[in-house]
Amino acid sequence: MKKLLVFLLVLSLVGGAQSALAGKRKKKPKPYKSEQVTLAVPHPVAFSNTGSVNSITAKEFENTCALPSSNGLDAYVFEVPAAFKRFDARVEAIGEGGGPLGYDLDIYLYDASCQVTFPFNAAGTDETGLLPKGTAFILIHNYLGDPGLGAHIEISV
Repeated sequence: MKKLLVFLLVLSLVGGAQSALAGKRKKKPKPYKSEQVTLAVPHPVAFSNTGSVNSITAKEFENTCALPSSNGLDAYVFEVPAAFKRFDARVEAIGEGGGPLGYDLDIYLYDASCQVTFPFNAAGTDETGLLPKGTAFILIHNYLGDPGLGAHIEISV
């Protein structure tokens, strides 16, 4: 009889621990919208041929692995908010105020060591892609179109 009671007690403790662990799910962060930034000049990046983002801002970022002083010249680097580094999320680069030449925003994702992990550079105006957990930085640039384009990024889980 004592063995049965001990067994039932252990079983109830294990069951309670499992339900406590199940209740502690990662809380999803609220959607994020960056500040509006300006991309001074469009820059046609030849990423598909080189596997590297060839722009002044991108090269400064990749070489220093820090937010570049040239941010906004021909690209803009955003640090991924800490709350989104633990989740797979959706990222979108959105342009505003494109003139008669239009615009074509592209997104490049970087890991913590400032290595490109994935590009989203399809033809079109705004760009959307999957932001895998662990991504540390997002670089956007205007592939072609008008100079002085306003842009921001939005991240959601």
